Amino acid sequence: MRDFSIRIWAQGNPGNIIMMYLTALKLRKTLGFGTLRHVHIPLFNINLPDHDLHGMIGLHDRNATNGRLQGAFPFEGYKNAIHQCDASFLTLDGFYQHISNFPDRSSFDYDREFPALTDTDDHGGEDDLVINIRGGDILKAIHPHYTQLPPEFYEALIARTGKHPIFYGQLDPSPYLEELKQRFPTATFIPSRGVERDFDFIRKSHYIVPALSTFSWLAAWLSNAKKIFFPVAGIFSPAQHPSAMLLPLDDKRYEFYTFPIYFARNIADYREYMDPIRNLWQYSETEMLRDICKPKERSLDAGLNLFNAEEYLALYPEFGQLYKSFGNSGLVNHFCEAGFWESRKPFFFDETFYSSRYPMAALAVSQGHYRDMLDHYLLAGHKMGYRPHP
Repeated sequence: MRDFSIRIWAQGNPGNIIMMYLTALKLRKTLGFGTLRHVHIPLFNINLPDHDLHGMIGLHDRNATNGRLQGAFPFEGYKNAIHQCDASFLTLDGFYQHISNFPDRSSFDYDREFPALTDTDDHGGEDDLVINIRGGDILKAIHPHYTQLPPEFYEALIARTGKHPIFYGQLDPSPYLEELKQRFPTATFIPSRGVERDFDFIRKSHYIVPALSTFSWLAAWLSNAKKIFFPVAGIFSPAQHPSAMLLPLDDKRYEFYTFPIYFARNIADYREYMDPIRNLWQYSETEMLRDICKPKERSLDAGLNLFNAEEYLALYPEFGQLYKSFGNSGLVNHFCEAGFWESRKPFFFDETFYSSRYPMAALAVSQGHYRDMLDHYLLAGHKMGYRPHP
């Protein structure tokens, strides 16, 4: 058997690391050989040591490449490439947040690899709707795509299902938590009891609304829940977060609800991003979501039509020498030959401002009618008199 290492970069929260690990497991099965390296998942007592790769020839699947592939890993392609070269290792440097990267649940023993706790059977029952809340560092808006969900969404699901709400997770004091407690005075609120117990509680529950986090996503996906009410928002929205695709479109347990594009802010200002989209989510059929996931090409003609050389140079001052040599002609040439294809902005455009100011535009983008907020402005917004920035 070939001596070959598959090394993950293994940083981030347990959800992120497990997705990298699952990708590595599937790659090893695809290759028929390989030793997994640098995997640490204390949640399930998985500890695979690192290996010194210094001086060896190897392959690197970079994060930038993985992001361009929507998080998908090219298993068969690397299988062919590895058999053709003398590489001793492959490093997985991306996040690999794509549903196709994970071993099929029908053939892989997830319960054995990630066993549930045996000393507790605490979970949401038949009459409960478990709503996972993520607080902690995301309350400081550490990433624009980790947002909170509007209380009206929970209100609608509670009314529709008739189930008792259990808000479970990182219930840090905040204006958002205060609003939840005011809106749902008879609900049960259970603060975090540690990573293991939190994951286990969600995983064993029957009806789940996951938070916008990979931890919550995995706990729900690994569950035997009867129904998972899934928000297509933030990191779960392929339109907003195109470097990932975590929609289990073929899993009958899931009901999908598409939200407009909206971006996180410090929790003290959460109403500024939440108020415009409070009642704008929509139930979405899986076929519509498949269309959203299809790549969409931007129009060079539309971008060039609104191109502003002065603003382009201000956005990308590294092209100063090009401007000195060729003036605006050099900037136009760069945009047409490279900038457009690299998704550079042809003028000042603030997607956070635009999505908040024009929530119906944000909803149209999240539903797949436009590639992103800039595409909406290029093709429709500027004709409607919308402003591209404050």
